[in-house]
Amino acid sequence: MDIENECSTLTKFSPENIICSVSKLDVQIAIELEEPWDSIPIKSVHYPNSLQMLLPQLTKNKIEFGINYFAKSEYSIQNQTKIFIFKRNQNEFDPYIKTEISIPNDELIHLGSYIIDYLSGNTEIFDKWKQTDTQNKNEIFICVHGKRDLCCGKYGLHIYNEFSSKIEKNKLNFRVWKSTHIGGHRYAPTFYEAPSMRWYGLFHINDVETFLNRKLNEFKVNNNYRGMSGILNKYALLVENELFKIYSWAWLNATDKKYEIISLGDHELTEVHFYFRINHNSNLIKKVFKIEFLKVIEGKSSCNSADTKSVKQYSVIEC
Repeated sequence: MDIENECSTLTKFSPENIICSVSKLDVQIAIELEEPWDSIPIKSVHYPNSLQMLLPQLTKNKIEFGINYFAKSEYSIQNQTKIFIFKRNQNEFDPYIKTEISIPNDELIHLGSYIIDYLSGNTEIFDKWKQTDTQNKNEIFICVHGKRDLCCGKYGLHIYNEFSSKIEKNKLNFRVWKSTHIGGHRYAPTFYEAPSMRWYGLFHINDVETFLNRKLNEFKVNNNYRGMSGILNKYALLVENELFKIYSWAWLNATDKKYEIISLGDHELTEVHFYFRINHNSNLIKKVFKIEFLKVIEGKSSCNSADTKSVKQYSVIEC
């Protein structure tokens, strides 16, 4: 396929703003799965039969969940499967609650019921398999799923290698994983970071250094941020994106975040009042933004499809 016809290239050079292209999730589950992967992961040759009921069980219980699968690595343990569970926190701006386990393969058949119990409040159910020495690690799951979409395989693997090299060279507190489809291949390279559950796309390889080195606070948010799964309101997502642009990584340390959505009587115009302290010792800051619906634009949905995707676009202006 010519580069100018690739879905992510078309998106990159379109007027589309990718913020709000993220799902609101109660839980994100990442499961170790040996390569190769089929375009539909559950059809992969190494997909365990014991996991076939996992998705139906979660769906039946009306859980808003996301699932991705990641490749085996130096962290793999024989006859065990590594699993991450990132559970929504009570405060929508807080990182998700991270649980990392290495579960015996003969227990996988019970995973669905275990997860449902865990989400219902039985937080001790995974204790005997929990990995605690990596609790403070930040996990980056990069879609490299070329069987699903050409752009993910091409651009995802390239940026995965760059992340992996930088993390190893500088001994940083991150781990990076090759992942199956996570949604949004038209934004490739795309990934999410956990437990913050912030999603990124159209990510430029030159931004890897400033993304990882947060003490410098030099990372630029420039249509490479898709949003945070914990934030429930799309207008709050749009404003949070603007604040991330202003403060870069210092925004992650801001406290007492809250917002008000003010209807202006026009269904295409909304005002957002956002309150926060940029650090624990600062005064409360109030910022006001006006959000206006602009238009709907059409974009190619994937490399292997003639379908298009409709995306609403907004202007966000600080008052």
